[in-house]
Amino acid sequence: MTRRIRTASRIAFLSVLLLSAAAVAQSFVAAGGTDGPTGTPTPDVPAAANESDATEQPSDGVGVDVESRFQAAMNGSVRGENWSAQRVRRASGDRGLTVVATQGFYVSDQRAELAAFTPNGTLVYHNASYRVYFDVDPVEGERYTVEYVAAKNLAGRQCADFETDECTRNVVARANLTTGEHEIVYAERTPSIGSSRWHDVDRLNETHVVIADIYEDSVRAVDTRDGSVAWRWKASENYTREQGGQDGDWTHLNDVELLDDGRVMVSLRNMDSVVFLDASNGEYVMDDEWTLGEDDEYDVLYEQHNPDYIPREMGGPSVIVADSENTRIVEYRRVDGEWTRTWHWRDVRLQWPRDADRLPNGNTLIVDTHGNRLVELGPDDGIEWAVGVGMPYDVERIGTGDESEGGTAAHLRDDPDLVPLTGSEGVNGTNGTVTDAADSDVAEDLTAVDRFWLEVKRLAPSLIVNGFLYASPAWVRFTDLAFTALFVLTGLTWGGTEFYWSRYSLRAVAARGRDALRGATARLDRRDA
Repeated sequence: MTRRIRTASRIAFLSVLLLSAAAVAQSFVAAGGTDGPTGTPTPDVPAAANESDATEQPSDGVGVDVESRFQAAMNGSVRGENWSAQRVRRASGDRGLTVVATQGFYVSDQRAELAAFTPNGTLVYHNASYRVYFDVDPVEGERYTVEYVAAKNLAGRQCADFETDECTRNVVARANLTTGEHEIVYAERTPSIGSSRWHDVDRLNETHVVIADIYEDSVRAVDTRDGSVAWRWKASENYTREQGGQDGDWTHLNDVELLDDGRVMVSLRNMDSVVFLDASNGEYVMDDEWTLGEDDEYDVLYEQHNPDYIPREMGGPSVIVADSENTRIVEYRRVDGEWTRTWHWRDVRLQWPRDADRLPNGNTLIVDTHGNRLVELGPDDGIEWAVGVGMPYDVERIGTGDESEGGTAAHLRDDPDLVPLTGSEGVNGTNGTVTDAADSDVAEDLTAVDRFWLEVKRLAPSLIVNGFLYASPAWVRFTDLAFTALFVLTGLTWGGTEFYWSRYSLRAVAARGRDALRGATARLDRRDA
């Protein structure tokens, strides 16, 4: 019986190992290896060779894969110089041109890119000049010109004045997507890499930009002509070092947005908070009563990115935000002085989302960073359009304004003519108070397999999972990590079991020790007799 149990156990262990390895191998093959597309297998949509090719392709774009085209473009000239504005407009149709900024991968040859493509995935602009790209915004009054934030690593003499071996050059630049024209608007160096890279800049006026300074943990308005600072708010005015992250990356201040009412909305990732700065008294100070989230209160926000403000006239005040470590997109609406979670979305593939914009048509455009894709949801939260893109950070839909201004709050998406919900903005509310009108994060129509994977995601430590994915090759997803963990755990368990069964296990050694002791005792008894 013992022999049969051991044989069955070995067969079970081997089966789990083979199935786990096959699942990971399938992902690798489906992605075309480390140099291939990062998305799931998708229809092959050829790049347009002429205007008729571009307009005759399907316009729904579902499942389009452009990652391979990014790789091809890296070896050639910028594609935008061959596309006129009229041609881009015809190829984009009603959906419009999509612009994405990506971070690239750190363990493969896939570079960061700023790219623009039509709804069918035809690449019309590509730029891979920088080590990493972050924010991208349309330029007001310019149909196909964007302003973006990027960074390049420097070393040696270029960093000598900082007395460091490495430093970063942060740039704010403009690019015309149809002519290829490029202009550096403003640039600064910071004395380290990684945590000193700016993640967001917002345009204040023709001469000034507002910088989310991740290195100095501050927000400041800078004159791009001479670098002078018009005003500055420091996180240290409202937070202590016991809050947030470690020195060197304390707040991870990753987003800033100028609101039409004159306030400034700021994302403090390591404080798990979105805060509002008010200049009604002549200088910018934080309005504690409007703060959304609280340090380490992960049920509300958990290391979020890129909040997007929806004003009262569009059904708000609301904030739609990529709740990154909670692996979801959420919307909070302010009613009677409290933030209420009124909408959320996730699917099985979503992993570490880092941008979400509500479009004027009621759709929601989402960056799924570790899902390696962009997703556009319809008003019913179904996926209307998706495109495979490696490590995306920020996305914009050309023609919808900065951060897609004009998008409505969730409760207005089904009927744009609906009167906004009643309720005061509640400026006297309690700091960080949040109620929840969205009781479940899991849709009722999910399959059993989907529910299983969502539960696994819920139980897995998101910071560790996303850390592994961040350092993994482009094709690796959450399921691959799960199967890899299962493979390792099964291997260790099998090895431990075999050792337990072997003559060298503690149990076997102890048994032999007992037998030897009994034999010695018996011999002594016989001798004494």
